[in-house]
Amino acid sequence: MTYRNLQALSHRTTLHPIPRSRLQYRPPASTNVPRGYDLWNHYEVSWMDMHERPQIAVVEMVIPCDSPYTLEMADAQRYFLALRECRFESPEALESHIASELSRSLQAYVLVRSTPVRQAVRTTAACGPVARSLDTEPVGVIRGGVDAHLLRIHRDATTLPASPARECLTSDLLSVRCPLSGGVDYGTVWFDYTGLPICSRSLMAYVLSFRDSEMYIEQCVETLFADILTQCTPSRLSVRARFTRRYGLDINPVRSTHGVAITNQRTVRQ
Repeated sequence: MTYRNLQALSHRTTLHPIPRSRLQYRPPASTNVPRGYDLWNHYEVSWMDMHERPQIAVVEMVIPCDSPYTLEMADAQRYFLALRECRFESPEALESHIASELSRSLQAYVLVRSTPVRQAVRTTAACGPVARSLDTEPVGVIRGGVDAHLLRIHRDATTLPASPARECLTSDLLSVRCPLSGGVDYGTVWFDYTGLPICSRSLMAYVLSFRDSEMYIEQCVETLFADILTQCTPSRLSVRARFTRRYGLDINPVRSTHGVAITNQRTVRQ
């Protein structure tokens, strides 16, 4: 990039990160600090090469869940829009610039990877982890906000297995309202756990109780993880969610009791 471009970019792209403490949720009795990350995808990042030819790519950003700060979606969209008129020598130079800016603003190492749109379209996997759907459970809309007390394990002792269950459950019916815009964020969520079997109907009711709540996407997944861990006490738990995009961006948090690999399998909603 030229010095002039750097000056202009610096003037236009000031980020206003959010303290992550505003998004975290832990029940008073919980001391578990989850592992995981927030995977952001921006599907329409545009810039120019040194010959002023327009370029466009899908950019993945992995933000650790214990970073002191994180991004706000509209602010991130403004940041990336400003890149449209800037010149970079290569996609690697673009990645390095974004990673440096975000890591400095969020006070944590942010992994950045770009993929040309023409290649990303060919390699996208329109699927998610193999799981049993909760969405056929006979549960109606739950009003009044998030209610962790809906969660329970199976009570019939005769049906409990001799060893802990390993199960992956999913729902496409998760939704919350953005506290800033009031818009609805729709998501698909997966629960991968080991422990006493969780009552599917109670878990579906709990997921639907988010419908009337206002919270950030990261806060939603933090709450799902913490409440299930507290109420159902699995020995291992991973909660991952993928939300529909806004402003060309989607946010896909993962929270886990153990280390998990970074994956980016898009669903039909992305």
